[in-house]
Order: sequence, then C-alpha cells, then structure tokens
Amino acid sequence: MKTKTDFTFTLTQAPDEVQIKIYTVAGRLIRKIKNNSANINFNKISWDGRDQDGDLIANGAYLYKIIVRKNGKTDSAIKKLAVLK
Repeated sequence: MKTKTDFTFTLTQAPDEVQIKIYTVAGRLIRKIKNNSANINFNKISWDGRDQDGDLIANGAYLYKIIVRKNGKTDSAIKKLAVLK
C-alpha cells in the first residue's frame, strides 16, 4: 500500500463482528478496526493508513489479523502488509 488500502475477504456466513488488528513486526498493536456490517461472500474494509493516534504509519512491513466472531465462536487469519511510499 502507499497511503491507504482495502482489506478484502470472503465469508461463508454473516458474522456478528469483524475486527482487523494491525501490528508492527515487533508485535506492537498500532490500529484496531471494527466492522459490524460484514456480509456473506465478498467484503471490503477500507483503512486510511493511520495508527490509533491518527498519524500515517512509516514505510515497512506490518502484520494484520482478521478476527471473525459468530455465535460466540472466533476464527482468525494473519497476513502480511507492506507500506511503500
């Protein structure tokens, strides 16, 4: 990504909640995005490339975790993200 990105994913059931947590490679949480309107099939959650303090994040590698909750059960996936400006 350069300054913003879209996280896209497909779901087989409508969840109660979707969260995306973005971390530095050292494991520090820099941003948490909650979404309660995800649907079955294709979903897109936009992110402006800013941390919790509202600052643009620096160039480099990051990890993000997509967490899906449905009826008290949780499923998650961890992926990589690169920022190049």
